[in-house]
Amino acid sequence: MDRRTFGIALAGLLAWGCGERPSQRSTARPTTMKNDLVFVTRDGCVNTPDMLLNVDDALRALRLPLDYQVVNLGTLPPSDPRSGYPTPTVLYRNRDLFGMPEPVPPYPEPS
Repeated sequence: MDRRTFGIALAGLLAWGCGERPSQRSTARPTTMKNDLVFVTRDGCVNTPDMLLNVDDALRALRLPLDYQVVNLGTLPPSDPRSGYPTPTVLYRNRDLFGMPEPVPPYPEPS
């Protein structure tokens, strides 16, 4: 996937996620995306460096802070649903950026 496609997908997902009705928004919510955007990876994933650059480029293009959480699958408990995603994966509000459904137990072993 090239950077332009990734940027368009990220922009679409962020716009979709921000499309809540005003009555549903919490005024106490901080303006950070740290809890919303999660980059899932593992040690030795050869695609992680390129994907991290793509995420950063997309966020810069959208003039959003580079404020996201990076999660290593090796640090997650086996019961965590994120451990079932392939790496690298970008989750926005616990949904895969490209529409992959949330994995269900038993989660596959990382390869």
